[in-house]
Amino acid sequence: MKYSTYQSIFPMNLEDLQETRKEGKLRLLQMNTNTLLLKLLVLVIVVWVAGAGVLTVFAAPSVSKEEVIKLTVQPGDTLWEIAANHKPERMDTRVYIEGIVRINGLEDGGVQAGQVLKLPHF
Repeated sequence: MKYSTYQSIFPMNLEDLQETRKEGKLRLLQMNTNTLLLKLLVLVIVVWVAGAGVLTVFAAPSVSKEEVIKLTVQPGDTLWEIAANHKPERMDTRVYIEGIVRINGLEDGGVQAGQVLKLPHF
């Protein structure tokens, strides 16, 4: 029998074998890194899309023009009385007055009989 060992059939020195193994490990590491980066990218995209969907669902709806309440000021009405009668139950009257002033562009904070006010919707 001429060849008695595996190494004698395939003459390859030990350094070449180690170099080949290092190259194989390096390629495997690169493939794993590429796969990991791809998975991370897909995960980021999924989270981004899901987050945008959640934000859209929970976003406050805009108030349409039909939902804005308009009120004509009667003689003797004050901004405080109007706010106290139309504000949400647990809201501070002063905060609602500020909303009325802003939405109507009132500079002096006073109202006059016959004036039409838009009341904010909270």
